[in-house]
Amino acid sequence: MKYTKKILDDKRVEFTIQVEKKEWEDALENAYKENKGKYNIQGFRKGHAPRKVIEKTYGDTVFYDDAINNSFYRYYFEILSKEKEVEPVTNPDIRVSKIDDNGLELVVTVIPKPEVTLGEYTGLTVEKKEVKVTKEEVDHELEHMREARVKYVGVDREVKNGDVATIDFEGSVDGVKFDGGSATDFDLEIGSKSFIDNFEDQLIGLKKGEVKDVNVTFPENYHVDSLKGKKAVFKVTVKDVKEKVYPELDDKFADEVSEFSTLKELTDDTKKKLKERKEKEEASQRESRLIEKIVDSAKVDVPEIMVEEQVDDFIKDFEYRLSYQGLNLDGYLKYANTTLEDLRKSRMEDARKTVKTRLVLEKIIVNEKLDVTDEDIVNKFNEHARDKKTVTIEDVRKTMGEEQFNYFANSLLLNKLMNFLKSKNKLD
Repeated sequence: MKYTKKILDDKRVEFTIQVEKKEWEDALENAYKENKGKYNIQGFRKGHAPRKVIEKTYGDTVFYDDAINNSFYRYYFEILSKEKEVEPVTNPDIRVSKIDDNGLELVVTVIPKPEVTLGEYTGLTVEKKEVKVTKEEVDHELEHMREARVKYVGVDREVKNGDVATIDFEGSVDGVKFDGGSATDFDLEIGSKSFIDNFEDQLIGLKKGEVKDVNVTFPENYHVDSLKGKKAVFKVTVKDVKEKVYPELDDKFADEVSEFSTLKELTDDTKKKLKERKEKEEASQRESRLIEKIVDSAKVDVPEIMVEEQVDDFIKDFEYRLSYQGLNLDGYLKYANTTLEDLRKSRMEDARKTVKTRLVLEKIIVNEKLDVTDEDIVNKFNEHARDKKTVTIEDVRKTMGEEQFNYFANSLLLNKLMNFLKSKNKLD
């Protein structure tokens, strides 16, 4: 095998691979051996027909595709092992430029990882923002505690905003009932805006046992096509009215919900924990601001193919999260009144920033010769292991599986990088 290398104008790398006659013949013979069992030839047991007979029956090129693929994978990775400065960022483009009995010529075009020119990444200062906790924030936390202990008490009066009404309802469009439009003993908090249009508002003033036709209009972007923009009537029966009763914020409340005996102690502790949480968030944000500063000062021409692939990853992750809510991407797009193309466009800049950040951090890792050793991995694994027995790196691989192991090792490397950056820059 011989090859030539050419740098194209847009920084792509083109390899022309020449597979000589004997190598090509060997590739064809191997393809025949791998595939001969697929062919039924009259007069021969399956898998025992000579190659020439199969080629005469199915055509001279019957084994070409497999021979080309085998040749490509064999020689492409051999070339990359020699051309270490060429690190492809995606699968290459492959073109057969010549093929006959005398050999094979492949033109392989590669998009290599772009060159990164680092700016300053040590000696930087990221100022710490002052953390404050307001009275409103403390009160909000205390209200959450009250909300968690709210009681629902039945009342003999009309429905008011904030009440919980237990209702039966039956919906119809043009007099015809529709799927999902009916329920019994449904608890609806008035004012929660969980139902469409002004459905909840129309229940205000009703009493237990009263029936009312509630008229609403489905929004134009409703997730069910057949109901978009349609006027509907819901026959609603109020079966119960319950008032939300909150506990008083006093010493008794503090004693019941915490280890403190007074409301002042609980309030002070709540303020302290809020501040600790905010300080932890600010520390994390300072690290993010440092990374942003480093990335902004670096120069790199991010290949569009890497941006597109990052958008693919964003979309896949979004689909995965939607599935946990019982939704799918098509349903979301309809509900949001958007298209997949528009969704992709909305994520392009985030994707470009993500890719640039990854490339810059990888460059720093290489520059500083940062690495994760087997000892690092084993020690970190042992921190979380239930059985404190002696393990080897092979034990860790076997326990985790290759994919989880690689993720674990990469996390340790990023942690080592962050520790390096924090030690070389001022974040306090």
